[in-house]
Amino acid sequence: MNFELLTGQTIGMLVMDFALVFAVLLLVRVLYGVASGVDTLHEISVKDNFAIGISLAGATAAIGIMLTGVVSGEFAFSYRMEFFAIGSYGVLGLALMWLTRLIFDRVSLPRLSVRAEIGDGNVAVATVEAGNLLATAIMVRAVMIWSDDALIPGLIAVVVGYVGSQFILTATAYYRIWLYRLRNSGGRFSEAVQSGNLAVALRFVGFQIGVALAVTAASGLAPYAPSGDPVMQAVVWGVVSICAAVVLVILTLIAEFAVLAGLDLSEEVDRQRNIGVALVEVAVYLAIGLLLLNHLA
Repeated sequence: MNFELLTGQTIGMLVMDFALVFAVLLLVRVLYGVASGVDTLHEISVKDNFAIGISLAGATAAIGIMLTGVVSGEFAFSYRMEFFAIGSYGVLGLALMWLTRLIFDRVSLPRLSVRAEIGDGNVAVATVEAGNLLATAIMVRAVMIWSDDALIPGLIAVVVGYVGSQFILTATAYYRIWLYRLRNSGGRFSEAVQSGNLAVALRFVGFQIGVALAVTAASGLAPYAPSGDPVMQAVVWGVVSICAAVVLVILTLIAEFAVLAGLDLSEEVDRQRNIGVALVEVAVYLAIGLLLLNHLA
């Protein structure tokens, strides 16, 4: 933001934006409790359910990340337009985060009751869910910035982009599940996180966020044209995003052999639950995602 352009109206809009963002973040906690059937404050403060806290933190941060995609541009021409823009994207963001949790529970990990495990205090499962929410938010934010257009076309592009993001993240989740089975003689990823293997959970989160960063690079390869069809452009963005995700998968496989040569990753992470090795893998995934983002976006 150019501070030289600050006027009474822009300062007023800035204050209104923050008020709306705070209201949306409050709604995250309230709606999370309603959807989960729990009193979130009681769970995280009285019962000390760390899993609920991690999951709620992931949802809150995800909404915050998404909203940065709305407020990153110039202010609207009037308070009314600014209010409707922030409010519309905020409501859409809440709906998409709820849908993301549902898809992850029912589609990505159908053998595991994510909600029940988090309610029982499973930190590993909560970490996996929070990471998936953050990855989704990063991708949706990219679409919001990419489709910097009028409200209705922008909302359409975000919805189509969201569908693409869930397709990609579900596909990469299946890939990680398949890879876990391949490396562990048919062992199940869902059983690993259900047993509380935090190392496996962290590695999964790092990979999904790395994919989200790589997909963000699609914004530079498929620029948005305000005069074009928002649906078709979002579809093109989705195709380019899938290609970026495939490139990241290939590069991560190469990097694992180069950076972690000599380590039995399955033994260290999957069976010994070595969080240190898992975090090194996370760093590799994030580094590759950031490099793709820096060079392609």
